[in-house]
Amino acid sequence: MTHGGITLIPIFAPEGRGARIKIAGDELVVSELETPTVPQLQVHNPTADDVLIPAGKILSGGRQTRVVNVSIVVPAGATLVIPVSCVEAGRWSGLSRFSDSRRFASRRVREAKARSVKRNIDIRKDKSSAQGAVWNVISHELNMRGVESDDSLLLDVDQHLDHRSDRVNVVREFINRGVQAGQVGVAVAHGEKILGVEVFPNTEALTVAWEGIVRAAVIDADEFSSRPESIDAARGIAALEKFLSEVAATEGTLSDGVGRGTEVHVETPAYVAHGLRVDGELVYCNAFAS
Repeated sequence: MTHGGITLIPIFAPEGRGARIKIAGDELVVSELETPTVPQLQVHNPTADDVLIPAGKILSGGRQTRVVNVSIVVPAGATLVIPVSCVEAGRWSGLSRFSDSRRFASRRVREAKARSVKRNIDIRKDKSSAQGAVWNVISHELNMRGVESDDSLLLDVDQHLDHRSDRVNVVREFINRGVQAGQVGVAVAHGEKILGVEVFPNTEALTVAWEGIVRAAVIDADEFSSRPESIDAARGIAALEKFLSEVAATEGTLSDGVGRGTEVHVETPAYVAHGLRVDGELVYCNAFAS
C-alpha cells in the first residue's frame, strides 16, 4: 500500500512460525543507574513472561530521553543493565524513571547508531554508540524541518508531525489499514528503493509497534522531494527480495545478547542490519539502507 509517496510492503511468517513473545511496554521498569550515566540504563521485568525491547525503541524520561542500541529479550523477573544512546542532548536533569514513548527513532538515527555499535562490538566488545554521530543526525533532523528544540530532543520531530495535516492524513491512512492477519514485519520503500525492513516475533508484537513504525516512516519520507503515487507489486517484491538476499549474504558479527539469545550485526556502505535469535529462532531483525 502506498500513501503520500511511502510504500509499506507486508512481510508474513511461514505457517506455524512465530515466537510467542511480547513487546515490552510500561510494565517494564526502566530507570537510571544508581550513579546515572548516559550510555546505560537499568530495566526490570516484574512479569512472569520474557519481553522484547526492539533496537531503536525510544524510552522517554529519566535525566534525558534515550534510544535502545540493540534488541533485548529480558527474562521474566530479571534486572539488566542495557546499552542506550541519548536523543536529548540539551537535558541532564529530572527523575530516574522512564516511560514507553511508543515511538521509534528515525531511519538515519538508527543507521548512525547501528554502524557505530557494530564497530564498537568488533573493536572492544562494547555495545555503546558513537554518541556524537547520533547527536549530529538528530540536529540535522531538527534543522531540515525548521523544528526548534531547546533540548535537541528527537521526539520533537515526531511532535512536529502532528502539526502537518498532509502528513497526519498519511499516518492515519496507514494506521487505519493496520496489520494483516499473519503479518509479522514490514518493508518501507520510496518508489522501488527499499529504505528499511523490520520483522517482529509475531503479529501481536507488530501490532503493538505499528503506530511507531508508521510515524517514523512518514517522518523519514521528508528527505525525498518526490512522492511516487504507487509501486508495481511484483517489482516492489523483487526489490525487497534483492535487498534481503544481499543482507543475508553478508557476513556479520555475532555477540551474546544483553538478555537472552544471540545478536548479529551487519554493516556495509549500502546498509546496516541487526537481528536477535533466541533458542535458535529469530525474534526480531531490522535492516536500513543508506
